Amino acid sequence: MKTYTRYLLSFCPIGLSVCLASGQDFSAQKTVTVKAGGARCAYPVDLDGDGDLDVVGAADLNDKVAWYENLGAGTWGPEQVITTDADGVQRVFAIDLDGDGDADVLSASFIDDKIAWYENRLNKKTQGFGQQQIITTDAESTSCVFAADLDNDGDADVLSASSSDGKVAWYENDGGGTFGPQRLLIAGAWGVGSVHAEDLDGDGDQDVLMAVFNSDRVSWFENLGGGSFGSEVVITTKAAGPRCVYTEDLDGDGDPDLLTASFWDNKIGWVRNLGGGNFGPLKKIASNPGRPKSVYAADLDGDGDADALSVSYESDTVAWYENLGSGSFSAEKVITNQADFVWSVYAADLDSDGDADVLTAQYYGSKIAWHENFMGVPSCNIVFCDTDGDNQGDVSLSTCDCSNGAITLALSASFPGEFTYPLVGLGTTAVSPTGVSELCLAGSTIGRYRKDAGAISATGTFSIDLLDAASAPGGGVPSIGGALCNGNTWRFQYWHRDGMNPSRYSKGIAGLIN
Repeated sequence: MKTYTRYLLSFCPIGLSVCLASGQDFSAQKTVTVKAGGARCAYPVDLDGDGDLDVVGAADLNDKVAWYENLGAGTWGPEQVITTDADGVQRVFAIDLDGDGDADVLSASFIDDKIAWYENRLNKKTQGFGQQQIITTDAESTSCVFAADLDNDGDADVLSASSSDGKVAWYENDGGGTFGPQRLLIAGAWGVGSVHAEDLDGDGDQDVLMAVFNSDRVSWFENLGGGSFGSEVVITTKAAGPRCVYTEDLDGDGDPDLLTASFWDNKIGWVRNLGGGNFGPLKKIASNPGRPKSVYAADLDGDGDADALSVSYESDTVAWYENLGSGSFSAEKVITNQADFVWSVYAADLDSDGDADVLTAQYYGSKIAWHENFMGVPSCNIVFCDTDGDNQGDVSLSTCDCSNGAITLALSASFPGEFTYPLVGLGTTAVSPTGVSELCLAGSTIGRYRKDAGAISATGTFSIDLLDAASAPGGGVPSIGGALCNGNTWRFQYWHRDGMNPSRYSKGIAGLIN
């Protein structure tokens, strides 16, 4: 796995240059709501069909399921209550249950032993959500609900786990949101608190996973087809007090591996799927993370593999673990240790910028919060060069993509001229402006990139590869170790030859380099 270093490019007061400095991976907490009394779960899903991800939350202390509209760019509308009749609600999930194309909401409530669903009517004349429709009240101390097509008939069935009666059960969907009676996979698995469905053996149907806190075991049930399941097959008993199990391809071999969080041994671990329903031993990703409650996996750093996420409520910590390839992981990278009694975590693109942000539910403070991912698409900033003293800026540039050594420059407007040069320099000595040409680039070594004005796109953009010296007539880009290096001052500029005399130069550019 490639390791990325982030750099911030900004205008420097000394000379006319671009400065590089290390940046952080995620933002501080950004609040969605503080009205989710005893928040247990926050789930990202597009409820209103507008193309961005809203949030549905479970509030234990006020028995409330509510949703929060994404207003764009990661800002949120006020709380919109779906129900206050989910006594001790622990978990919510969203998926199309009635076959009308939108995401309905499911809840699991601990005190009233209830699994229920709520029809999404946001794009119908009635608007809002429908009344609570009970699937079962025979799930004693239920704390988990999930949905997947378990019988291969094209609709989403419902799966539940209930700790006091030790049940993992499923409920067949007839396609229109009417559910059949409870069908047991197991009873007496005391302390079962996490359930998940995934095709674990590669035969095209959804198998079922469970984590059983009291007996330290993670197990699976093979889907035999037609709504039948095999008996329990134990995967591991080395997760002491497992709280959560999740699946994702962690080693890049195309099948879903297991990610676990266990309470008593304070461990985040993973299990390799060997194929055909066989699994390797539990391997430790991290220990001592402060009583982990939940895990999730997603590509957080944009390198194409799935990283691990965890939340730990004793230490109030949200953390991630970089996937280094072939199933090895970095040490814990703390996103925050201010998530008060944090209970759940998911990752999804909440601000529509193309990367996976982190969403959490925090019991104390009744807070649902998110952390913006800074490892994704670079931001674009603009500075200008005033070449004729009117302080209006004759040429403007911005960076819009500069990953892997390539940088794309965008001109605010093209202007007539014979040819143009993007310039790149390395150094700390400023060059004083001389006459109207006002050369702004500093540094003892300057590399030029030839780019005829006619070759610039209609939108005013062009690309240069900062790591390809051959593309720079007259010397190439100076580098240390053949790459852009943290701690160096790199200077970027745009040189316009305006009828040969006088020449014009941009002041600089600002943006982000990965």
